[in-house]
Amino acid sequence: MDSPESSPYAGQKRKVADMSSDDEDHRPAMGFRGFARPSSRSESPPSHGGLGSTRRNPWNNSVQSSMKGGGNNAGKGGGGGGGAANSFAARMMAKMGYVEGQGLGSTGQGIINPIEAQARPTGAGLGAVREKTKQAREEEKRAAAHRGETIEDSSDEERKRRQKKKEARKREGRSGTGTPVARAKPQFRTAREMEKDMEGLEVPNVLKSLIDATGKEQKVLTSTAGLMTPQGFVSQGEGEAWKIAQRARNDLEAFADEWKGLAERKTYIDMEEAQIVDQLDTNQLKADQLTELVAAIGDLEIFQREDTRARLDEITDKLESIEIKYRNDIDEYRLSETAVAAIHPLFRQAMEEWEPLNDPTYLVSNLRRLQPLLLRKTQTEPTQRQSTSPYETMIYTLWLPRVRSALLNDWDVFEPAPATSLIVAWKELLPPFVYANVLDQLVVPKLTNGLKQWKPRSSSRRHTSSSSSHNSRFPWWLFTWLQYLDDRHTNPKQPTGLLSDAKRKFRVVLDTWDLSKGLIPGIELWRDALGSEFDPCLRNHLLPRLARHLRDSFEVNPQDQDLAPLEDVLKWSPFFKPNVSALLLVAEFFPKFHNILYIWLTNDPNYEEVAEWFSWWRSQIPSHLNDLSIVDDEWNTALRTMDLASQLGDRAAAELPPPTTTTPTTRTTQPLPTTTSIPGAPPKSTLPPTDPPSRKPKILEEIAFKDILESWCLEQGLIMLPLREAHPQNGLPLFRITASATGKGGVVAFVQGDVVWVQNKRAKETWEPMGLEEALVERAEGK
Repeated sequence: MDSPESSPYAGQKRKVADMSSDDEDHRPAMGFRGFARPSSRSESPPSHGGLGSTRRNPWNNSVQSSMKGGGNNAGKGGGGGGGAANSFAARMMAKMGYVEGQGLGSTGQGIINPIEAQARPTGAGLGAVREKTKQAREEEKRAAAHRGETIEDSSDEERKRRQKKKEARKREGRSGTGTPVARAKPQFRTAREMEKDMEGLEVPNVLKSLIDATGKEQKVLTSTAGLMTPQGFVSQGEGEAWKIAQRARNDLEAFADEWKGLAERKTYIDMEEAQIVDQLDTNQLKADQLTELVAAIGDLEIFQREDTRARLDEITDKLESIEIKYRNDIDEYRLSETAVAAIHPLFRQAMEEWEPLNDPTYLVSNLRRLQPLLLRKTQTEPTQRQSTSPYETMIYTLWLPRVRSALLNDWDVFEPAPATSLIVAWKELLPPFVYANVLDQLVVPKLTNGLKQWKPRSSSRRHTSSSSSHNSRFPWWLFTWLQYLDDRHTNPKQPTGLLSDAKRKFRVVLDTWDLSKGLIPGIELWRDALGSEFDPCLRNHLLPRLARHLRDSFEVNPQDQDLAPLEDVLKWSPFFKPNVSALLLVAEFFPKFHNILYIWLTNDPNYEEVAEWFSWWRSQIPSHLNDLSIVDDEWNTALRTMDLASQLGDRAAAELPPPTTTTPTTRTTQPLPTTTSIPGAPPKSTLPPTDPPSRKPKILEEIAFKDILESWCLEQGLIMLPLREAHPQNGLPLFRITASATGKGGVVAFVQGDVVWVQNKRAKETWEPMGLEEALVERAEGK
């Protein structure tokens, strides 16, 4: 029976069976090693012996196998180079182009040695140990060098390398093999050098002879006579002379250090003594100064006269002398408190006898002389103090009660002179909180009550009574105080305050003033006090009344002309802007003028009389109003009417067009006739008759009042929006007046004349007349 050795696959079948645990345990980690065959088995053919070993380690390059002389398969492989070199895997790789000792791959970029496994300890996770082995790092470096690159060591390797260098340096330091630290060479000084450095130090001669022996070699004294002999046969530690020299040296060094300390202490004591002497001199000067000051303060209690005012003058002179002499030491010696304590008894007696309204400057001169002493303001004084100064306490407890009693009981608010004189005289001497207390709690309440007593609507009926001065239309007593009050009472735009209340009273004056009496007394002061609020008050409250006055009271009558109503209106023109006065004349005067001119020209006129009448009327209007284009256009319209009438002649009564209420907005370029050319023959060219535009009368008046209404709404914070609708009966445009920014709510109104007609919210067909007053504001705000 044939043995298994004859089978071509015998080597392959026994590749695992032939392995033993000893072979596996002793197999090197790297390199190729063939399996040892048991003696009981027949040897495999040479062609199969290396194949099993190759399959066991396919990446082996037969390096170690060659070093061992081919192993058990030597001489049977047929090649003499070892079994691994002639193995099947080696031949296959050689056919593929692999060269032993080079890396895998077509260009040798692969690894050279097989991958080495790196085992982690039991239970350790990734990162606990270094994952890459030394072989893997060397392979990475070789592959990088093959590509022309350089791989630096990782941070861990660099840190480990630095740690090794550090440990090596420590070991060198401990072992003593490192560079030793050089000790500082002792510096010795001779006794004479010490004596020279330490001024005043006297070194005994015996110490000088013992240690004055320095040089390259240490010399030791052998006797007290100073003879120096080297003793090479005696050790330095055993010589008595060396011990004497060493002790002497130590004693001298200690003696020198002690001397140095004593010298420094002596210098400090000398400086301290000089400072104490200076301090004693200063204290002596201050003691002398205080002695003189105490004597001067003691003199404050001595008076030559018995009168209170005379005593105050006398103590003022003494305190003023003290202030001049001790001006730099006022705060140090607290002389302000001393001065207040000195004048306090006399000041209390003076306040009991004082009549503030009759003698407002009483004691003012005395306190002004003492102001540098009493009103001290130090640089270190905090902004908000916790308590008042002695002077402020004295003013608050003695002066203020006396003034409060006089202002509340004796002062007539309609006679401001005594109170204002008192405030002006004492303003610089009063603390700020006392001054504010007088104005806010004494003066302002009195002024408020006086303003309430002023009733502009009823004052005209009591003008002839004895008390009519308090109810006059001009509260001059109020404007006298405006320069002393704060912004809350002097700003008319504030919601509350004296001037805000006065502004409301002024509006009542404008609504009720008799225009035939001319200007309101003190109107210039009202303008200065109200400032920017003056013009809106006149425009909203006086201008509609002026227009109504011209409309109702003024007539153009060539036979018996009354200019009083027109003069009453023109007196107010300096307080309006020129264009406002011009619009007023265009709306109320010129329609009546054109109407009379038309009637005259259509009833067999005398053109010379008409021309004179025209020139006379033009001279009655102020020149600054005639220069405005809107007024000049009205005069030119009258001239064109007169020229057309002269051209028409007898036909003027039938063909002359009636005047219109509108005026041209631009000047005509046609040459206008002069007054001298009217009586002459009419020129050849005739002006073509123009049809009057179909507009409602008084349109200029409505537009002017509409501008006034818009300005008033702007002042009151209201919005006036056109609705693009007309009133169903009169056809006038409708507007919405509202306080909402969205344009909703409010009231619907239209303007007719100088009256605002407001729609009733409940009865839509009912329209109520309203003026520019608070009621309209409340309706617009939805109240």
